Amino acid sequence: MRARTAVWEELDLVRRLGDVLDVAQNVIDCLAGDGYVDPDAPDNGLRPEKVIAESALLMSAASTASRHPPIRERVHALAMQLAPHARSERMVLGACVEPALAWEYAQAHVMLSWLGYPCRRFDEVLERACTARAHRGRERPPYRALEQAWIARMSRVTGRRSTASPGRAPPVARQSTLATGMDLLSGSRDDVYAFTHGLLYLRGFTEPPLRLPRRRSAILGDAEAAIARCLDEEDYDLGGEVLLAWPLTGHRWSNGAAFAFRVLANVEDQAGFLPSAGTRPERLAGLHGEPRRRCLLATAYHTVYVMGLLCAAALQPGRAPPTVIRGRGDRPGTARTLLEMLDEDERRPQWRRAIDDLPDASREALAGLLMSIGLRRSVVRRDFAKLREFLRVGAEGGLANRPAALQAADLLDRLRFAMDPSRFDGGAAPQDRFGSNLDDAAALSAHRTR
Repeated sequence: MRARTAVWEELDLVRRLGDVLDVAQNVIDCLAGDGYVDPDAPDNGLRPEKVIAESALLMSAASTASRHPPIRERVHALAMQLAPHARSERMVLGACVEPALAWEYAQAHVMLSWLGYPCRRFDEVLERACTARAHRGRERPPYRALEQAWIARMSRVTGRRSTASPGRAPPVARQSTLATGMDLLSGSRDDVYAFTHGLLYLRGFTEPPLRLPRRRSAILGDAEAAIARCLDEEDYDLGGEVLLAWPLTGHRWSNGAAFAFRVLANVEDQAGFLPSAGTRPERLAGLHGEPRRRCLLATAYHTVYVMGLLCAAALQPGRAPPTVIRGRGDRPGTARTLLEMLDEDERRPQWRRAIDDLPDASREALAGLLMSIGLRRSVVRRDFAKLREFLRVGAEGGLANRPAALQAADLLDRLRFAMDPSRFDGGAAPQDRFGSNLDDAAALSAHRTR
């Protein structure tokens, strides 16, 4: 009989989620009324609407773990605290004056109503806003259009979905990066953000999920490469959102995803909360009392909330991450070689320290994650000789079909084509930036399978 894989302790996930809900009560108390303006950067203010909407999302996600009394009690307390802000004059006025943004203003109200805390007056205001001539007067990227459809599906105004079977996704999902894939080597942070949010709006927490616009394995392949990037950049805010891909799609956690969850949990344990890149210790050191509290909450709350969302998703039956990184690499020694190459860089992010705590077999099972880190580092630095070397080691280790490796091989093909001296009439060819042997690119690309 196959041994059952040990999974993360449920009580620990409940504790972490409960701590986040406690933080949320402080966030609402401190920021839901008027937001926050940083005196040093007034243009980077935090609008109260954002705080209210994200607190409502956390509350609705946590409600799926209400079988645990500590979570159920906190969700109710949060709903009572949030409702006056969600249905305030500011939100009603916003929905009336900006009907194209009505669903944004109504998001917290919709979630409260879904959880059993309705408000008929706001429903009536929302219904009028949604039938206004200007209601569709805002152009949005695909993931934002998916957000609109997601809120509408939950709303009492449009009616709840009654079926528990997966439904068809809106056509705009086929225009999102969930369908097209991401640029895993040169893409922006905003691209990963769009990917994670599009998935959230299709799969949700409190309603039947919609069908994915691409094979789940392909989507999770992109997520695996994205989590490698987030770990290496110590972007735990975005990394936590990427990790939602596994519990939201119901797929078994990959070794890389399980390792990333371990890193995030360790960082949270060390710092007391999952830190954000926007939280500046030097700025906090010069503040005291209420100004310090407001600055800390405004700059750190979002990443804290992301950890709460992740724990809530992991608390669903069969969705907890494993505690042990199992398996071996296709070729023993690949991870060791990749680590030696990565260690040529003096930078030591948290993942690098965490991987030393693993046994050799577990490190080998993370070879694909390590290759993705090396490939992206090389492209960011325009070190194409190093890119070629990472790809060579990965291909020899049986990792050539990973999405990041396929994109790296494509890149080498393009560079080889662009730098072929025979293609430049009457002028000097560009300098060979790979190294001396351009044919290596073609040899490496032969490892690919289309």
